[in-house]
Amino acid sequence: MKIKITGRHIDVSDALRDYAEKKISRLEKYFQQLIDTHLILYIEKLDHTAELVMNGDSVQFHARDKAADLYSAIDLLTDKMDVQISRFKEKIQTRKGHGVAEELSFDIISDKGKEALLNQVSNKPFDKIEAFLQMKLNRKDYILFKRGVAEVDGGLDFANKNYAVIYRSGQGYRMAEVPVENFTRQEPDYGSFNEYELEVIDESPANPKINFKKADAVKVGKLTLDEALDTMEKSGSEYMAFFNTDTRYFNVLSKNGKKYEVLVPAF
Repeated sequence: MKIKITGRHIDVSDALRDYAEKKISRLEKYFQQLIDTHLILYIEKLDHTAELVMNGDSVQFHARDKAADLYSAIDLLTDKMDVQISRFKEKIQTRKGHGVAEELSFDIISDKGKEALLNQVSNKPFDKIEAFLQMKLNRKDYILFKRGVAEVDGGLDFANKNYAVIYRSGQGYRMAEVPVENFTRQEPDYGSFNEYELEVIDESPANPKINFKKADAVKVGKLTLDEALDTMEKSGSEYMAFFNTDTRYFNVLSKNGKKYEVLVPAF
């Protein structure tokens, strides 16, 4: 298993790197197909923090923990991730055992104790006009979707990261996407994106006409899930599109009763 380890404003020693790799490699047993694993280490004041993102078997897992030192933080983090993954796998096996189709969703609890339900969107590709019409058909004010492409060079589907979001903003609509050229660089840049204002001339399914004008400034914020939860709670809004800085994907946060729901890409 290849593990990417990043130190934010700190140097990761060989000893710490080896320790982290040995601890995290024990989680590989849960996956049939593990796409990528990313460990982020950083220090804020007295908190030594470790974050882990794992993409595999059509699900993304994320956890964060803090301790007095990075070794202890990694211990707590891997224990937390072990529980999270094993519970999810048990949940899926139970559903399969009862003949229920697998649902790509699971409950999480944020670092600040807020409950949320993560729902993966369909991995069916849409072009941007199809996505807008699908959003209207669903009677929603937002849609997170995988961008369709006219031609796929060498079968590269942009590493399956080519997701965009359309959402209502005031009286109009906007779309945010990571530009295609960001995926095709030798060192892909998943952290920058463009935003467009939609001029809806005709939303007829038979002959839709929608202009996409590049906006002067972006409204979609770059936030962690915890930051997004705090922002939405303070604003009182019903939904919020944001770029998740932990996972480097667009998400849409909404509220259903007392529980938050988060739309995330399928993998």
